Amino acid sequence: MKKLNLLWLPLSLSIFGIYAIQRGFATFAKAADFPIPHMKEALAIYFTVMSLAVLIGGYLLDNRPTKEMYIYATCLGVLGIIMVPYSPWGFGLLFGASAAMLKLAPYSSPMKLFDKNEAMRIAPQSAAKNIGGAAFILFLGGTLSALGWISSTLILAVFFLAVGFASYSMLPDDRIQGWKWDIFKKLSVDWKFWMIALYFFIMCGVYYIAISGFYPALKGAGIDTTVALTIIAVSYLFAGALRFVVAWLGSQEIKGIKIRLPLLWIGTAGMAVSIPLTQTHPLISLSLFTFMSAIHTPNYWAYCKEQWGPTYISTVVSLGFFFMYLGAGVMYGQW
Repeated sequence: MKKLNLLWLPLSLSIFGIYAIQRGFATFAKAADFPIPHMKEALAIYFTVMSLAVLIGGYLLDNRPTKEMYIYATCLGVLGIIMVPYSPWGFGLLFGASAAMLKLAPYSSPMKLFDKNEAMRIAPQSAAKNIGGAAFILFLGGTLSALGWISSTLILAVFFLAVGFASYSMLPDDRIQGWKWDIFKKLSVDWKFWMIALYFFIMCGVYYIAISGFYPALKGAGIDTTVALTIIAVSYLFAGALRFVVAWLGSQEIKGIKIRLPLLWIGTAGMAVSIPLTQTHPLISLSLFTFMSAIHTPNYWAYCKEQWGPTYISTVVSLGFFFMYLGAGVMYGQW
């Protein structure tokens, strides 16, 4: 039981590592004064591979112990990180496949192991997304510049490997017997699934359109580079703290009706509203985005479990993630 209570820690660290790399690179991929070799191409490959690999990842996580899949994903991730200085394809293919698994496992496993307050169980992992992005901006970006790509990526790879084995040592066998292939047939005629798929597609595309505009807009407003980076990092940290608030908020009801699904759409609309404000009012836009972007992760996982149960949680969300990262590629991926 003690291991189970501390499970959030290694799972959060793995999410931290994924998002420190993904969000950090995406934030600066179009910034002319922060050149990252072949990063635009690498991210295009990464998002494409991840959007396809999650389809396999969901099936594997619902049919195999999460701890077993963690080791495979960790090894792929380590190789992908090491390849960053050398090849956009090496990073995109290997880290994309790893990230697909590690974006599902730290959330799906608690969904299977716990039957109460699920959104709060994954709030720390959700917050780790934002902390990872902030860490890249404040520390890792400078490290890349100071130490160079080879030394920096080796440090990241060692961290990634250590976290993967820590997660493996703490995860119990979370397989749930009863998974059947006909879940795909049932989902194909379920309007609620297609509604959540549409949400994933729009939400992710809007998110990456929004974050790519903040740094250039702050610079364009005459804000010093260091100050601009700090502002963005602080917004990520605030969003991380808000994950706990919105996890609680999503479980509330109005006249017996849960507000979780409407909240997800409100968050998506709010992020979209921030986009046209960015060029003229970047600080107001970023403030709005900070709250609206915090809404999603703990609530869409909890919503999917409420609708389709724990047996198929990885499968359902992996299908949603396919649309989500397809959304990022189609709507943001003009690399």
